Amino acid sequence: MSKEKADRALVNALRKRGLSSIATATKLLADAQRSRKPAATGGVALHTEEEAYRVQDAVFAELWPGARPAAWKAGGPSDKVEPTAAPIPPENLLRSPASVTGAKMQMIGVEAEVAFRLAKDLPPRTRPYSGKTVAAAVGEVLVTIELCDTRLANWQQSSGLWKLADFQNNSALVAGSGTKDWQRIDFLQQEVEFRIGERVARAKGAHSFGNPLRLLPWLSAHCAKRGLGLHAGDVITTGAWTGLEMARAGDTVIARFPGIGEATVRIN
Repeated sequence: MSKEKADRALVNALRKRGLSSIATATKLLADAQRSRKPAATGGVALHTEEEAYRVQDAVFAELWPGARPAAWKAGGPSDKVEPTAAPIPPENLLRSPASVTGAKMQMIGVEAEVAFRLAKDLPPRTRPYSGKTVAAAVGEVLVTIELCDTRLANWQQSSGLWKLADFQNNSALVAGSGTKDWQRIDFLQQEVEFRIGERVARAKGAHSFGNPLRLLPWLSAHCAKRGLGLHAGDVITTGAWTGLEMARAGDTVIARFPGIGEATVRIN
């Protein structure tokens, strides 16, 4: 039986048992992660972002029981829309220079990003943290490369809610060098050079939120709704500066942000 037929049979069986779409989606994504075979999700609908986040929570708890996120991804296409977020488990936070096996990935997406590493805890609370308080908790700014993959069989046709449930296509995060003197950075003028094999992408002041620090108060509030805080040492990456780029096996990928640092990953 093909994986697609097996997933359809599983969906039908779970429906007969009266399980919710959230439980079914959790089962499909967790099984896909373990088997490294993408999930056929066409028979299951997610209707709201809250449902997608509940799937995230459940999948994380099933795949990494007892663990808490070591990093988070947050971002969005512009500051005119609600951002999105996804947790990154400790085993998927890699140190530059890193290497990964491309054959284990359905797609090999890479993004050049800037991340914030916290030096102080931001415990969950009902009142949102101010930008000033969040800035005081930041210890350094890092260059990161997000590795993007999918556990969805038809990811290009999948809904945005399914992609959000699937950790917003996060596979891993490579953390590179950075600077503790981060408050001098003018993000509106910040340059980036992104090398993917022989290709080079460049941009200046290209972050969709202008100053990516603006995402951190939102993320702290998002985590608080889920009963989570942000902790000293956590890395929060904030979205692509040159868009999603596709890499191939054999490529060395290097993100350089002058004045901040760089990160490298080899796709084997």
